[in-house]
Amino acid sequence: MVITGGVHGDEPAGAYAADQIRHWPITRGKLIVVPRANVVALKANKRNTPGEPAETANLNRNFPKAKEGGQPRGALATALWEFTRQQKPAWFVDLHEGSDFNAMTNKSVGSSVIVFPTTDGKAVAPAVQAAVNATITNQNHRFTLRGPPVDGSLARAAGAHLGAHAMIMETTIKSQALSIRARQHRVMVHTLLKHLDMIDATVTPEWMTARVSPNTPTPHVAVYDAGGTGGTSAVRVAEQVGKQPGAIVVRVCGDDIRGGALDQFNVVAVPGGSGSKEAATIGEDGRARIRKFVEDGGGYVGICAGAYLATSGFSWGLKILDAKTPSPKWERGHATVKLELTNKGRQVFGDIQGVFDCKYANGPILCPANVESLPDYEVLAFFRSEVAEHNTPPGIMINSPAIVAGRYGQGRIICASPHPEQTKGLEKFIARAIAWVTGRASIAEKANAR
Repeated sequence: MVITGGVHGDEPAGAYAADQIRHWPITRGKLIVVPRANVVALKANKRNTPGEPAETANLNRNFPKAKEGGQPRGALATALWEFTRQQKPAWFVDLHEGSDFNAMTNKSVGSSVIVFPTTDGKAVAPAVQAAVNATITNQNHRFTLRGPPVDGSLARAAGAHLGAHAMIMETTIKSQALSIRARQHRVMVHTLLKHLDMIDATVTPEWMTARVSPNTPTPHVAVYDAGGTGGTSAVRVAEQVGKQPGAIVVRVCGDDIRGGALDQFNVVAVPGGSGSKEAATIGEDGRARIRKFVEDGGGYVGICAGAYLATSGFSWGLKILDAKTPSPKWERGHATVKLELTNKGRQVFGDIQGVFDCKYANGPILCPANVESLPDYEVLAFFRSEVAEHNTPPGIMINSPAIVAGRYGQGRIICASPHPEQTKGLEKFIARAIAWVTGRASIAEKANAR
């Protein structure tokens, strides 16, 4: 089987999922994965290949036509076609994305399985469709079956000229997190590989990385980016941590967490949005898995909503941090506020003296929850200014904790009420928090040196 992703550069989930699937151990046959088929377009986040003439800019129209045959057009299509042809694949899968849900509109093929009409391909496609639809509750978002692939596409050419059982798997970008779309791709490919007896029961759709030991010397970070998150917080965290040498950063959804995906990581980061909505989407079982993950030695970094989630004052909270909010009125407003690091905070984040600016957006005001089974938190930074809109109580924010560190079982926790990941000049803060919760001083020192 040959799997390709990233043929169109503005369809990142296919490339993302293919890069994860390549780690799956195969028990029968051969699996060849080309995760980023169009590197230039992916880097530019463009559907078409930058710098190519208009007639050949769409890579997935440049392969030999079904009836006409002939040669592929352009250097990249020629290289991809020659490589695919040399593999002599029995099966070919191309991972794509559409702009909208095909069940709701004929203007997009998003959320569909597009099958080249071979007997084996048509036989297994309904099982692939059923498996991914079993993960979707909204009927309008469910996958449809279509075919054949568009003429000039790599999948159509593989079916017509190489005799492969070929299909395109399309997720939908609209209103769906990258983690959810990548998971849908993994579910579909997993179903096909399982049908062909190419994988055994040890491989699940939650497998996203090369397996590592809990004591791996580099951070492996799961960034939650699905229901309840908001704005650019998850994207910024993933980008900033991903720049650290050796760091592995993967965006995950609630289904991933509930399925046991955290076993591949040593840190989970939960960004801004709504703490209660994040809790609801992760679910009770998912929250239990996060608690067990931290208790067993994993790190937790929470920002704004992720800090709310960690606290002990809400029924939906993780209750891994001995903190609560002094008032139920949380909507204090959005502002740039002043922070000041403590001595411990300077050890973690760098020697920043005096007050400095940081973005704030309704983050929690923290005070001790006095839970006897939890150790006290340690303050890493204080608020030195205040915002108190929407009838929130004044006077409780200034000089209260802005960033705190704690422990739960064998694990470490850092929670930030404001948003350093969205503040110019503080882009290294979350990477340094990751370094601290993993207990990797050398990584923190390198981050501080930059």
